[in-house]
Amino acid sequence: MSLVIKKFGAIAFFLGLLGFTLALYLGKSLDYGTQELVGWGVMGMTAAMVYFGVAYQRDTVNAGKISFGSALKTGIIIAALGALGVALADIVYTLFVNPSFFLEYNDYARDLAEQSNNQAAIDQLARQREMYEDYSDTQMSFIAGLMMFVMTFMLGFVVSLLAAVILKKK
Repeated sequence: MSLVIKKFGAIAFFLGLLGFTLALYLGKSLDYGTQELVGWGVMGMTAAMVYFGVAYQRDTVNAGKISFGSALKTGIIIAALGALGVALADIVYTLFVNPSFFLEYNDYARDLAEQSNNQAAIDQLARQREMYEDYSDTQMSFIAGLMMFVMTFMLGFVVSLLAAVILKKK
């Protein structure tokens, strides 16, 4: 593993881990809509490390040259490390800090659906609540962590593709 991947991967990991932890813990006083925006902001910051890592590798390590494949590989690994940080923060938060998070969020979403008189959403949220009750807290935390990993990684993957296209130089 190259020094660039270690450096920017570690930055992305800790940005995801600490940023998402702070967003979840300090954001408890915020409404869920604002928490979502802050969470996406943290995921965006981890994805930004992909671009900076690829640019750093091209400009500093490779003397201004990088292939599409090398840029994509570097970006994907940095994105995965950032996504891992976000996922771990989510798992720890929903497992230890606020185990009732899923039910509380479901209540919030159901209230919004009822206010807008959206029967399809109300029915879907009722099914989700049953699912939450079918799984243990540990299972739900790991499922949610996996979902956060996938969302953050996909965002990072898109940035990896864009960075590889924009920054490649022969």
